[in-house]
Amino acid sequence: GYEHLTIQIKELARTYAKSKSLIIWGLGVTEHLDGSFAVSAIANLALLTGNIGKVGAGIMPLRGQNNVQGTCDMGCLPNYLPDYKKPEVEGLKSIEMFDEMIHGNVKAIYNLGEDLTHIHANLNKINKAIQNLELLVVNDIVDVSISKKADIIFGVKSAYEKIGVYVNAERRLHLNQPLVESNRLDDWEVLQLIANFMNTNWSYKNSKDIWQEIQKEVSRYSGASYEMLLENRDGLQWPILDKDTKRLYEQKFHTKTSLGKFRYKQYDLRGFTKALYEKSTPKMTLTTGRIVYHYNNASQTKESLKLLEYHDEDVVYISHEDIKSIDINKKHILKSLYGETKPLQFKESKSLKKGVLYTTFHHFESNINALFGDEGDCFTKTSRFKAVEVEII
Repeated sequence: GYEHLTIQIKELARTYAKSKSLIIWGLGVTEHLDGSFAVSAIANLALLTGNIGKVGAGIMPLRGQNNVQGTCDMGCLPNYLPDYKKPEVEGLKSIEMFDEMIHGNVKAIYNLGEDLTHIHANLNKINKAIQNLELLVVNDIVDVSISKKADIIFGVKSAYEKIGVYVNAERRLHLNQPLVESNRLDDWEVLQLIANFMNTNWSYKNSKDIWQEIQKEVSRYSGASYEMLLENRDGLQWPILDKDTKRLYEQKFHTKTSLGKFRYKQYDLRGFTKALYEKSTPKMTLTTGRIVYHYNNASQTKESLKLLEYHDEDVVYISHEDIKSIDINKKHILKSLYGETKPLQFKESKSLKKGVLYTTFHHFESNINALFGDEGDCFTKTSRFKAVEVEII
């Protein structure tokens, strides 16, 4: 009962506070209206209990893909330049970018390795925005939904065929070596050809040339010479000056006072919990995620016939109590305020609570992400993929 649960929570809190403890979380924590506050709360808890800067302790966000950290370090965020320097003018977040495409202010998109018309929320709006472009260029390694809409497609090397530095969530730099030889161009080679066609004078000959320029621009990488990365095949962790940094914050924090800082927000019922316990309609609450057989939007894993055999369509999982209210022998459509899916198969799950549905988004044809609107995290605008009200048709 409630009293037993309260005792368990207290015991867990004391165990965490007394031990060297590591908190690990995934992307889903941030896919709520208040995801940034949840991450701050995790950091606050680790800081409060002294679980920062120690062996076997800390906080660890598991990135969804291996170079997400590296792209952030290198200025791919709209509000930062490389090395997290602030730009004079901030760029557009993806939700804002699609709005500007619809308004005609963004007329061209160069899309590298992302399937915009599959993995983003509010797909009806996304497709409208894409249709309004004057030019769409795509770099990719397989044929995906966005490439079918492209004016120009460049087939480029995959991660398994290229040389380059990847930076993971552990701040670890790896110099990737090809597993498979390929005569296709790398992304940077395509970009250089286009740039020089437009009368620039780029003269990179290989990834080493690019990396040596990066060392000058990104201080946290400055000591990581190409030769050091070749020698240290297990990788090096930034900041890297004379040597790399295995663990952050052992002596101090990188603030003006050298002290840590709490970012506090008053308690609120989280969006998903609120949707479950303060329902004003008979609608169900849908949450989405992945399945073990496929990776992200499955653009590559669907090319494996064996993996496709295990999971060849998105299935909606429904609780034991709720399954009695539908005809399980036929497929049903999920509908929200923003759009609807194609007819989907339903299956019973004993691990789901009453009123909750779960499905994957691996198959483009399912149109799962059409169910979500523009609502997202209050700071980052990350879409709220973990909770939306739907009805079963």
